[in-house]
Amino acid sequence: MEVNALMMDPTDNVVTCVKDIAAGETVVYRREDEMRTLVAVQDIPSCHKVALADLDEGSDVLKYGELIGRTTCKIAQGGLVNHENIYSVPRDYDSELVEETDEELPEFKATKSGLKFWGYRRSEGRPGIRNHVLILPTCACGSESSRIVASQVRGAVNIVFNTGCSDVAANTAMSQKVLTGFACNPNVYGVVIIGLGCETVGHKQLREKIQGMTSKPVVSFGIQEEGGTLKTIEKAVRAAREMAAEAGEQQKELFDISELFLGIECGGSDATSGIGSNPAVGELSDLLVDYGATSMMSESIEWIGAEHVVAKRGATPKIHNQIIEVCRAYEEHLAAAGQDCRAGQPTPGNKAGGLSTIDEKSLGCIRKGGVRPIREVLEQAERPTQQGALVMDTAGYDISSVTSMVAGGCQVVIFTTGRGTPTGNAIVPVVKVTANEWTYQHMEDNMDVDLSAVVRGEKTAHEMGAELLDEIVAISNGKLTKAEAYGFSDIAVDHVCRFV
Repeated sequence: MEVNALMMDPTDNVVTCVKDIAAGETVVYRREDEMRTLVAVQDIPSCHKVALADLDEGSDVLKYGELIGRTTCKIAQGGLVNHENIYSVPRDYDSELVEETDEELPEFKATKSGLKFWGYRRSEGRPGIRNHVLILPTCACGSESSRIVASQVRGAVNIVFNTGCSDVAANTAMSQKVLTGFACNPNVYGVVIIGLGCETVGHKQLREKIQGMTSKPVVSFGIQEEGGTLKTIEKAVRAAREMAAEAGEQQKELFDISELFLGIECGGSDATSGIGSNPAVGELSDLLVDYGATSMMSESIEWIGAEHVVAKRGATPKIHNQIIEVCRAYEEHLAAAGQDCRAGQPTPGNKAGGLSTIDEKSLGCIRKGGVRPIREVLEQAERPTQQGALVMDTAGYDISSVTSMVAGGCQVVIFTTGRGTPTGNAIVPVVKVTANEWTYQHMEDNMDVDLSAVVRGEKTAHEMGAELLDEIVAISNGKLTKAEAYGFSDIAVDHVCRFV
């Protein structure tokens, strides 16, 4: 018999089907070393769950050995379990806190060595794996001019910035963290700033901020001061070309892999994400940390329902509690605005892909972070002070999360997806991986790595993690991702409240 469903933990009372199963057909799964079967009493689409026993109304539904929801009605053995008949149970954060001590953060030590990559030396911090000249708008009104300048200079990249004006102080502060973070990212050689002249933080102020943080070459222009768009573009193009010529003279050097900082993201998730791609990326994360490198998981709203699992990875009791409190604060922030995170999570696409509750989605999402001790909890767009496994408190919106991690200094992002996404970032390579065979075949133009062998049982997550490490090293050495080859550049800056 061929296995057509997967059990994630021996205590689970549902299994996830990896093929479409019609009513009356047999569901075949493995519980540890024992092959088991049951008959589907309903059509069970691929990536969706089937009940292993009769479940009364109000019964706990278990997957990954954890509670993913409770039933809203009776579900028969062999019946479909989805978002229409189970619901997420609110978290009891107080019960998950632990007693804090004066325990200090243990010293970080690599357990493996010898892996290296070619990069560009920077005067401050990590080396770059790219050598971009960044054309950086201070506000939305400078974005189109920045785009035109970048199109005229080989080696230049631009971002489209949709804010920078009419903001409250906290939004302005976040925008400035992102803009200065982009400029200081190791993949950037130098910066050409284009402002309008009446935005909240002008081009000269932003230039001075960046120059106070880095010794990179930085120049700036204001559209109103220069006399309009054409005059600004002409001057900015000349400055960018000179900078690109200087960047082209810089030679690559060999660096230890411990200098690498990987951002970890997911988006368009389905059940194969938690089953295949996220565990494989988790193995990659652990391998990098063992080599002394840094990896960072974000999307804190997608820890909710699994925050207790993430918190157990905290290297100290204080970090454990920080993780719990991040999730509590996220829920309270939304509640203060009269909103509930469970109304937007999982997304419609997630539900169509078999993810029924935020708890189920989160328990699959967190697997991409690996299992090594978490050494620091960062705010959005904040630069780390520690090496090893880190987490960043960001939105669940994938583009916003990537934006914050790039501003935090990561040189490369690995992005798992179940249903597929084309997203990319101008400053760092975004490596798209999926364990959904259909998605890889139908979105091959966008997907970089096929991890579906994990779902089929042909390879383990550990084996695929090692293959992903080879891919990350190749990209660090200059291999283009598909999003890079297209020139994709997606950013989104999180806001605390509305424009004013």
